Amino acid sequence: MKAGKIFAKKIPAVTFLFLAASPLVVIWYAAYIFNVNNADNLFLYSIQIIADSIAMMVLLGLWLTVLIDTLIERHHRTFERVNFSLLSDDNVPTVDVFITVYGEPLSVIEKTARAARDMRVLHNTYVLDDGNSFEVRYFCEQNGIKYIAREKNDHAKAGNVNNALSETDAEFFAIIDADHVPEPEFLEVLLPYMEDKNLAMVQSPQHYRNIENFIASGTAQAQEVFYRYVCPAKNISNSAFSVGTNVLFRRSAIDQIGGIALNNSEDIWTSFLLHKNGWRTIFVNQVLAIGVAPDTIISFFKQQRRWAKGGLDILINESPMRNEGLELDQRIQYFISSTFFLVGIPILVYIVMPIIYLLFDEKPLLITNGTVWLIHYLPYFFLYFAITFLLLRQKLRISTMATALANFYPYLLGLFSVIFDTEQEWVATTSKKNSVDPIMKWIWPHVFLLVLSILSLIVGWYNPTEFWASFFNSMWVGLNIFLLSTFLTRARYK
Repeated sequence: MKAGKIFAKKIPAVTFLFLAASPLVVIWYAAYIFNVNNADNLFLYSIQIIADSIAMMVLLGLWLTVLIDTLIERHHRTFERVNFSLLSDDNVPTVDVFITVYGEPLSVIEKTARAARDMRVLHNTYVLDDGNSFEVRYFCEQNGIKYIAREKNDHAKAGNVNNALSETDAEFFAIIDADHVPEPEFLEVLLPYMEDKNLAMVQSPQHYRNIENFIASGTAQAQEVFYRYVCPAKNISNSAFSVGTNVLFRRSAIDQIGGIALNNSEDIWTSFLLHKNGWRTIFVNQVLAIGVAPDTIISFFKQQRRWAKGGLDILINESPMRNEGLELDQRIQYFISSTFFLVGIPILVYIVMPIIYLLFDEKPLLITNGTVWLIHYLPYFFLYFAITFLLLRQKLRISTMATALANFYPYLLGLFSVIFDTEQEWVATTSKKNSVDPIMKWIWPHVFLLVLSILSLIVGWYNPTEFWASFFNSMWVGLNIFLLSTFLTRARYK
């Protein structure tokens, strides 16, 4: 998609029918799964129940958000270009544009900084350099761009932005990551929305240009559903949240909540605090900057782990459904957004369960009547993949499925980080620091599961007790072997 264009909103009739059928299919599957009479090994059954509960909750959350977006049209006005008096010649507000930098190559920073400097509407452009690079400082001096660095890198990106806020005083400020090149009309499109004095933030989508890369390709397609349907739908409940870049803030709103939230997932936490304090936010569904998606395993996993920790931190430590500072619909949307990152649990369970059956002949469910089980399972399985396919309106890429499967590890790391309150280093997507970690630190679970999967096929078919059960579990193991091996062989390591 070219910058400046708006995502299409009309959903085909067949997709709408699938959306309407989703809860019925989930209930039909749940009727079988949650019937304890269908349990076999009670320990494995308990784990299966936990995994399926999370998966169904996430699926229904997506269903609810997208269906609301489809049925309620009034929020689509936010996709239209507005032309308020805020941009009249005698009423242009002061605006700062912050380019956050932490170790990215100078060639990346140059493109973004020049594009930000040249955006229409009067503004000041600052490079906030947490890498404290002489090269970056010199580039800024030579190109009429203001430069801010600090001695310590406390609180990562959030601390970097707050430090810049302490040295500036514009009414509004934009945050753009070093690897997201803004379009000339960036401020021209977003700033007029701030005519609404109750509006604290205007967010536009992330969009990637490097989709020829395997990981970047999978990441880009996975986020299409998020930016095309989920984010716009959050306008209905005033629960649109920042995604960290391509965003415009009102300075007075951020001052009221004490600055950008000091969290490695400062984007969603800042939005959460704004909503708790009664501010409005808007997602404008128009591509206004082109960025670079993570293109190595380490940068991808670090990004996913950071996002998971931010979302799960809100879920576990703020309990959005019981948070009195939010409206009911906001509570529901934050609950849906934060519980998504629990999918690391069912992904791992769905990988491991077929292996356990082939190795030890133990299973969570009785399948004595295979026909009854298939009648309940197949519609649910088909729905899970069909909805994503239909919403994307394009072929589901192998890279999308492989990266989604591999994501169980960073999501679980994020969960453990919240539970045990451990810190994570914040590293920019294109930073050179991403190549420092040993790769086996990040892929050992995938390698282990791949080896175990191959072994289970050999053991399982040495003397199978139930042909069809062995056949079905072998199909799952074979699919997981294909996706894991594809991820490990086609993804870049450095």
